[in-house]
Formats: sequence, C-alpha cells, structure tokens
Amino acid sequence: MPALQIMLAMIALAVTLILAGTIMMILSALGGEAEGTEKKRVEGGAVVVVGPVPIVLGTSERITKFLMVLAIALLALSVLFYLVISRGV
Repeated sequence: MPALQIMLAMIALAVTLILAGTIMMILSALGGEAEGTEKKRVEGGAVVVVGPVPIVLGTSERITKFLMVLAIALLALSVLFYLVISRGV
C-alpha cells in the first residue's frame, strides 16, 4: 500500500505544479507591460529524445549548449536509475 500512497502523492504534486504554472502564465499575460520597463530578448529551446538520441533545438548558441548539457545529464541519470532498479537495489 505505501507504493500506492506515494504514487497518489506524486500525481497530486504534478497536478498542483501544472495548475500553479498555468495560473502564473495567465497572470503574466494579463499583467501587460509596466511603464518604464525595457524590452528583453526572449530565448528558448527544446529537447526531443528519440530513443537514446536527444535532438536539441534552440534560438541561440548559449541556450542550445545549455540544453545539450541538460539532455546528456538527464540521459545519464535515466541510465543510472535503470541500472539501480534492474539490480533490485
């Protein structure tokens, strides 16, 4: 039973974080631009993992490098978790 309780707690946390993020995005969009503020350059990117190969997209070289490092770290972490779980530790 503890596994079920942990799973339900994780689902509740995920839903809470999604709702909080949605509310923050709505409030940010409704807030508009304050007087005296300067425009900032927005950068973004994405990582698409197809099998073991991460595909990195970014609007600038800085963001792309950051996302490559993040993708490699997450890939290594997922392999580590797999090895730990498969050994039954």
